Amino acid sequence: MKVVKLSFLIVLTALVMINCSGAPEAAPVKPSNLNDMPTDANNPDGPSDLPGWYINTPEEDDTYIYAVGMGESRKMDLAIDKAKQAGKVELSERISANVQSQVKSFTQEAGMAENTQIVEFYQSTSKTVTNNTLNGVAVLKRYPYKKSGGTWVAYVQMGLKKDAVSTAVVNVIKNEEALYAEFKASQAFQELEAAVGETK
Repeated sequence: MKVVKLSFLIVLTALVMINCSGAPEAAPVKPSNLNDMPTDANNPDGPSDLPGWYINTPEEDDTYIYAVGMGESRKMDLAIDKAKQAGKVELSERISANVQSQVKSFTQEAGMAENTQIVEFYQSTSKTVTNNTLNGVAVLKRYPYKKSGGTWVAYVQMGLKKDAVSTAVVNVIKNEEALYAEFKASQAFQELEAAVGETK
């Protein structure tokens, strides 16, 4: 009886070991959110199919300062509006950084030390230029698509012409007579003013 039980345990152990070693690997689970998206050529079926201009948008080039945005809604036009709003928020940050960089360059070339007045001027100039130029933002590209559940997702690429920003910077500085007298002597400001004159 003991021999039979022992033999049974040995056979059972061997069967368990064979099953464990020969078990196929489980197939990777596909994220469920990918199944919600259409798979035809005009619509993405997952993040890897998003437009290249959305994933790798340059901050700027010789013509534009760029930004992208994404929006989602049950209606296509609202999804696009949300995407445009998100793009404007990002673009305003880039305009502000661009303006502050330009003004800082003028300050350094004019030999002016940074002080409270200059820092406040950086901030007020970037705010004024951003507010004045955002009206000229254009939607350069857009990519709306409808998910199978009925929700629309939209991606947009926004662009603002750099010469509009430069013109606004020159105008703001000219309105600040005391600082204009200092800045206009700097080579960087002269080059910017000349470039603005060529675009008019």
